[in-house]
Amino acid sequence: MSHSQMLPEWAPCRAVLLAWPYPGGDWDANYDDVTACYWDMLESISQSSEVWVLLHPSLNLNAFNAKLARLSCVFPVRVRADVAYDDTWIRDYGPISCSGGYVAFTFNGWGGKYNADADDAVALQLEDWLLQRPNGFKFVCEGGGLEINDDGVLLANEDCVIDSARNPTASKERVQEKLRDILGVQEFAWLRGVVLTGDDTDGHVDTIARLGPNNVIVYCGRNDEHHDARVLESLHEQVQDLAGRWGWRPFELPTPVVKSCVDGRLLPATYANFLICNATIYLPVYGLPEDEHALSVMSEAFPEYSIQPINCSALVEQHGSLHCATMQVGLASVR
Repeated sequence: MSHSQMLPEWAPCRAVLLAWPYPGGDWDANYDDVTACYWDMLESISQSSEVWVLLHPSLNLNAFNAKLARLSCVFPVRVRADVAYDDTWIRDYGPISCSGGYVAFTFNGWGGKYNADADDAVALQLEDWLLQRPNGFKFVCEGGGLEINDDGVLLANEDCVIDSARNPTASKERVQEKLRDILGVQEFAWLRGVVLTGDDTDGHVDTIARLGPNNVIVYCGRNDEHHDARVLESLHEQVQDLAGRWGWRPFELPTPVVKSCVDGRLLPATYANFLICNATIYLPVYGLPEDEHALSVMSEAFPEYSIQPINCSALVEQHGSLHCATMQVGLASVR
């Protein structure tokens, strides 16, 4: 697929995918709170694009549609209950949008940490919505681990992309070759050794640093009081180096200390886990004093966008946030 290139997130968006939480899954400890968060995401994102919802077969489709009808959605919401999935973090197993089609990497539960057989099969079952069958590859990779800009520069963290638990026989050179071939990557901007406490993904880039139009890069900023203070300092130094190399404009987000409301454990709360969808950026917030600072930084970094906060305190209980829970569907060429 060397003729095709992964679309940056700010490319025009057809729809945003969600995989709905269900009883008996990972969300049982705060199920009501997390479903309320998903309803907020659905209604908010529907102001900017279509929303495509995967409803777990164990859930009641009629009851879901009845509640959906009471929302103030601007764009259509499509719902289907015939696709099983293990986890709700669809960013990592949903189809990746490229200029020439859609890509379905193999998903193995973040290096075999969790069962992911159903998740791995999801992208190839969305042919009717995508209007084409995604190109499936045996190569293991997750959408949350990849950021690309208009120049084809891929920003990623080596810890979760060049990983023996994902692709045991692949060297760094082989991984880069595969990403060039499949996603049309032109150049690589690698981060190293940046993983927040509680992050099961081994340091997905969408939790720590994000690219934007006009050569913007935003990232989790330094915090001497944070349990990951040394990691954040290393991230800052690496981002500054990359920004100097590539001519990027860096913006430093606050990084709050957040503990679980369920059991008090430290959580990898991050404002970098936002979603760009057409003219709006959906920013996760957590009901903290740092929320206002994050909104200010994002408004400065993205003055042409409307910044829409969504409280994601419930999502971070399972070590993810808004971007992890969504996957945008770009305007790939339809064959």
